[in-house]
Amino acid sequence: MNRKDFLLNFDFASYVSNKFTEVYETSDEDRVRVNCPVCDDTKGHLYILISAGLPYCQKCKYDPKSPVRFISDVEGISIREVLAMADEGVSFTTMDVDVESIVDDLIQDEDDIQFDYSSMSLGQNFVSVVELSGIPGIDRHIKEARRYLSSRGIGKNVAKKFGIHFCYDGEFAGRIIIPCFYQGDLVTFVARDLYGHSDRKYLNPKGNKQSDFLYNYDSIKGDTVVLVEGVFDAIHNSQVAPTVASFGKSLSNRQINLLNGFRRVIFYWDLDAYPQVEKYNRRIQSECLAVLHTDGKDAAERTMEENKNLLQGSIPIDSVEYQMFKLEHLG
Repeated sequence: MNRKDFLLNFDFASYVSNKFTEVYETSDEDRVRVNCPVCDDTKGHLYILISAGLPYCQKCKYDPKSPVRFISDVEGISIREVLAMADEGVSFTTMDVDVESIVDDLIQDEDDIQFDYSSMSLGQNFVSVVELSGIPGIDRHIKEARRYLSSRGIGKNVAKKFGIHFCYDGEFAGRIIIPCFYQGDLVTFVARDLYGHSDRKYLNPKGNKQSDFLYNYDSIKGDTVVLVEGVFDAIHNSQVAPTVASFGKSLSNRQINLLNGFRRVIFYWDLDAYPQVEKYNRRIQSECLAVLHTDGKDAAERTMEENKNLLQGSIPIDSVEYQMFKLEHLG
């Protein structure tokens, strides 16, 4: 039995609501706070991610890393008895079960318990690329930014949809600005060097950690999402399917938590990142699929028709087809 099976067979949400007399809501509807039964807590320091069965106390640092271990601790019963609660027709006490290996498989570490961030705003030195300012010196840069965006398949309507700006002065001068929003707040941005004057092609502002967010997350409405690496990949591929970007080839616990809100996640990363994809497949609760491509191109470098066909051909990472692809192309 793995963690998903346990949570499917056991109503963890009802257990929490019935067990604790005070259950506090948080900004995330899937996360609640209760008084920690391990320490003398009366302020609701125990955070529980309901869908994953993950508790963590910010006061005493209690971290069972498993809904099974948590229930065992709260009820004062054995892990075998908790497992039996998930399937009352099975007696785990008479089975040859390696309890520790079951617990290890039930859950991965979850340290993203309470998430705080600061909203930000763009100053007057950031101008939209959609409209000219009327100032010749600035408009010259806006037109150049438009030409660059057009070369990447981003027209005026798309630039408007994604709120793309240009910065003409200050730390990010000479850069195209791709803003990232979370719950309607501007939380970070990607600043792309337009003229090649800097040895750093991309910059991002200080403050919030970029790895706490997924680019374009706010716009996703369905239960399936495509995950790409870069913001330009996300903008381009969003014209074909709901797409977010991870800002690179790694995922933080916070980003994994966001992805867990979807039923299906389709990885569209570079081929050399697929070993990481397999690792994250073991940690993400959603069904994970992978796009099979071998030519080294990013989503932004393909036509919409090519991306559409690749997405339609994506396969589960746990499938035999993926293993065959891996043997042939990944060694």
